[in-house]
Amino acid sequence: MAESAAHARLVRAILSFVELEFGPIIDLSVRDDSVFPLRYERPPRVGGFVPDVYATDVPTTVTIIGEAKTTSDLERERSRSQISAFLAHLAHMPKGVFVLSVPLVAGATARRIVAAAQQSLPLSATRIVILDGIPG
Repeated sequence: MAESAAHARLVRAILSFVELEFGPIIDLSVRDDSVFPLRYERPPRVGGFVPDVYATDVPTTVTIIGEAKTTSDLERERSRSQISAFLAHLAHMPKGVFVLSVPLVAGATARRIVAAAQQSLPLSATRIVILDGIPG
């Protein structure tokens, strides 16, 4: 299925965040699940799902999973399952970062869904970033 323009903007916001926040990490490998991923490398499956962005360095000191959700996608059960799987994976990483990119109008919903997903997981130091300044 072709990627929507809105979804592509949300993924670009994640990639921009990763570059801005983690750019100084020389050995950071960033893979995205866009139509034409860099060097044709797609992110690995995490809990049965392929995230939109997966980044890690070597040796591993940080693992970043980024997921972009349009407003209509965000409230689907599949999205909740993805978010839970990604958070569960990152809970086992020494320095995990979960970035959820949503349209401006979906910020509160995104925070509620992430908070609900975290309740079913053991306490972890995963950093949660909600990018909700993107126009829908």
